[in-house]
Amino acid sequence: MIRKFDYGAPLPTEALVKELPLSTGPLPYFDVSEGENGFTFTKKISRDEIIYGLGETVRGINKRGHIYRSWNTDEYAHHENKQSLYASHNLLIFADGGKAFGVFFDDPGEVIFDLGYTKADTATITSVNGDLQVILIEEESLNAIVAGFRQLIGQSYIPPKWAFGYIQSRWGYESDPELRQVVKEHRDRHIPLDGVCMDIDYMVDYKDFSWNKEAFPDLKQLCTDMKEENIRLIPIIDAGVKQQEGYDVCDEGLKNGYFCTYEDGTPFVGAVWPGRSYFPDFFQPEVRQWFGNKYHELMDQGVEGFWNDMNEPALFYSEKGIAEARQELGRLLDMNLGLDAFFHLKDVLMGMQNKREDYESFYHKFAGQTVRHDKVHNLYGAFMTRAAAEGMQAHDPNRRRLLFSRASYIGAHRYGGIWTGDNQSIWSHLRMNL
Repeated sequence: MIRKFDYGAPLPTEALVKELPLSTGPLPYFDVSEGENGFTFTKKISRDEIIYGLGETVRGINKRGHIYRSWNTDEYAHHENKQSLYASHNLLIFADGGKAFGVFFDDPGEVIFDLGYTKADTATITSVNGDLQVILIEEESLNAIVAGFRQLIGQSYIPPKWAFGYIQSRWGYESDPELRQVVKEHRDRHIPLDGVCMDIDYMVDYKDFSWNKEAFPDLKQLCTDMKEENIRLIPIIDAGVKQQEGYDVCDEGLKNGYFCTYEDGTPFVGAVWPGRSYFPDFFQPEVRQWFGNKYHELMDQGVEGFWNDMNEPALFYSEKGIAEARQELGRLLDMNLGLDAFFHLKDVLMGMQNKREDYESFYHKFAGQTVRHDKVHNLYGAFMTRAAAEGMQAHDPNRRRLLFSRASYIGAHRYGGIWTGDNQSIWSHLRMNL
């Protein structure tokens, strides 16, 4: 049996493909309370109860004993006690002996899962938004719970067969000769290779949908040569669009009102790889169509796959943030820095990145409403994935393409896959990845 419960005014996340009737009465298994921090769902957990779920998070399969925070975050140096990573998949399965049930908290904003950390016998889930749907799945087995959930959220995207092979990915391949050398080394060393990712180095000034024609003078020929070796090239596309007059993506986005805005309607500016950038409002269908069609030029060169990045979205700084930091740095640098002032200096610099106040400062047009970004933060990457998938489908509806994204939410799986986000060559990251 699957039931739906509404709290507050839920936004249409499109996580589900199947309509469910609204249930009345209390939510089973949980005590529910409303307060200043939205809604809180509390459940007692027995000594032997196992809690599964929350895909793409750290630690083991049993999530009990830790706090998790659904808030898509760029955490390249993550370790075992990080509460947030790049994706938010808010499904839990509570299993106590022969009894089990699943619960999906369909909330695109911040959700905190205290799964027996503060109190060993208590799970406390807090929706900071206070606007969400809760889907309760009661079936006879763990497999049946998962199957029921999969029917709710729809079939997965399936990549082309070549994408199941080995794909080499590393930041720093800067030219046609270097990339060909990477392929040659794999072949010479008898290492199977089916694809090579191209990170931001192939671009011009880190601008989306551009490529450096000095470093890659004939991208179409390079793609052709690679395919003769049964290898595909997979370039990266970022969420941030460089602020530069004369750059077609920037000019078109500004002209048509396709970018996220401040509350007064002026375009929001945040910095990522290319410096000051605008961010497409992927919640608008016309923006998705526009951005998705931008993939076509690279596909015309022979590209058959893409990876999307920086779409939590990651923010190095905002205009307001860097202005405040500049003022504080000026004050600090005139001081004889002791211990406290020195660490404060570091905090000022590092505190500009992915700042909560910045995420609360810009807005989207979402389902006929104007919605502040933090209310739908975890959906942003998923809708960028959708934009890319729909654009790729429009280019050639009869051909499968590879697409994977860094940030995701339940429902994004219908349009593309995901990658782990950045990690390091250390044993703990290998184990967490598994």
